[in-house]
Amino acid sequence: MDVAQYISSQLAGKILGVSVSTVKRWVDDKILPADITPGGHRKILVADLIRLSRQGVLPVGDFSKLPLIETQPNNSKFLQISADNFYQALRNQSLLSCNNIILSAYKNKMPIEKITDEIIQPSMARIGEEWVNGTLPIFYEHCATQICISTLFKLRNFINSRDNTNGPIAIGGCITNDHYQLSNMLVDILLFDLGWNTVNIGSNTPIQSFIDGINHFNPRLVWMSTTNISNIDEFVKDNLLLFEKVCSAGSVLVVGGQGLTPAIRKKIKFHFYGDTMCHLADYARGLFPPAVLPQRGRPPLPV
Repeated sequence: MDVAQYISSQLAGKILGVSVSTVKRWVDDKILPADITPGGHRKILVADLIRLSRQGVLPVGDFSKLPLIETQPNNSKFLQISADNFYQALRNQSLLSCNNIILSAYKNKMPIEKITDEIIQPSMARIGEEWVNGTLPIFYEHCATQICISTLFKLRNFINSRDNTNGPIAIGGCITNDHYQLSNMLVDILLFDLGWNTVNIGSNTPIQSFIDGINHFNPRLVWMSTTNISNIDEFVKDNLLLFEKVCSAGSVLVVGGQGLTPAIRKKIKFHFYGDTMCHLADYARGLFPPAVLPQRGRPPLPV
């Protein structure tokens, strides 16, 4: 399921509940980015419309009006947004159905943190438990992970816009011998959706690479997603080294993941730990607050 990349001023007005002339005025005032065709028509990037609406710069939009290129029947049960349907789609190895559920959830204004906490993580946990219990081959868990990653790439591309580089920089990844990519990518896309300029340095990343990234990007936030710890003593040592670097750079260290048991958390240092993506979203908004709602329905002119 793909959303048209560009839409007209008329459709943008319908989505935002305003007149075409209002949309054109926002474009002319440089509030809403748009490309102007040789014929003088304003073509608006869908990602820009969604980003500005979700940030409160533009009115709350009804994105169900977005045109879709449907490749699956509308009456398919997998189009219904729920953790159970997403789990069933993963079990059936249906990438298309997974794309439909996640993109539909986002289009219907479900925050990324809730998509993660209420749809993706419960479904993956259910599949993981079945594998541990011996009722599901590891094949399904591996395929489900890859399907989730593919779906998240599609979602990230969908929400991408030309102004994402204007936010504060956040970098992060997984430690050495931690090859689990999904949780790391979920942090990346959550921060990205909140307006951060994210740099995902990937899984199985040595601490020195984190430090090199801090030196290069001077980020406001550094995240460390931890699913697997192969050597606790080495992990604690690396964490302290990273924490000192983060503090000296004037940044904050955010940690999370199922590998961080209460016992391990007592041994390490960090500025924030979250059990859920909702916790992380609240913390990130505190560091980089969203835009203030415009008065009288019209966005303020940029400073």
